[in-house]
Amino acid sequence: MNQKDKVQLSLHEAFNQGAAIAIDPVNNAAIQKEGQGTTTLSSYWLHQKCPVCSHTFRLGDEVYIDKNGIVRHNSVLLNCSENNSHKLDFSQETSAFFSGLDRAWPPPKDLPIVRLDEGHELLAAPLKGFQRHTCAVCSHTLRQNDRVVICPCSPHQPLCKIAVHRDLIHDLNCFEAWNPGANSQSYCPVTSRKLDE
Repeated sequence: MNQKDKVQLSLHEAFNQGAAIAIDPVNNAAIQKEGQGTTTLSSYWLHQKCPVCSHTFRLGDEVYIDKNGIVRHNSVLLNCSENNSHKLDFSQETSAFFSGLDRAWPPPKDLPIVRLDEGHELLAAPLKGFQRHTCAVCSHTLRQNDRVVICPCSPHQPLCKIAVHRDLIHDLNCFEAWNPGANSQSYCPVTSRKLDE
């Protein structure tokens, strides 16, 4: 590679870094080549899937971007964190916290909310060629401790395994976005089938 090509490549890289910083100046300024950041509305990786855990990047997710621009989660809540020594244990203490939250801040009356605990079938890792289970409204992957309504059209007698977030802690109010008034929605969020058919 001659000197002129090197200069052009350097200018091209500098331009791309400047464009990334302009899109998300708060986070991308710190990760021009590699480093840590937080997912915002302006992050180019928002809604993309992490190459390590296959979960989507959500608002507020801590990430690490390597020198090649590859983004992965950098959270002890997910198994792709580089710092495995600080992994959190979702134990009895976690269950007690969520039980207390349910008592202090109950979900809408008669609406069955399911917390996705470790081992829940909707948390299964994707099989080759398939994707993780996602929320039918926001399309983010379902994660451990997410709170969801299963089969939103018939949550008391589920007819399917479709899940919709109803998770105020994680700021995922997808059920309300789909059905803003109590029982006002008359179409399935997945099939668009009229619910009384």
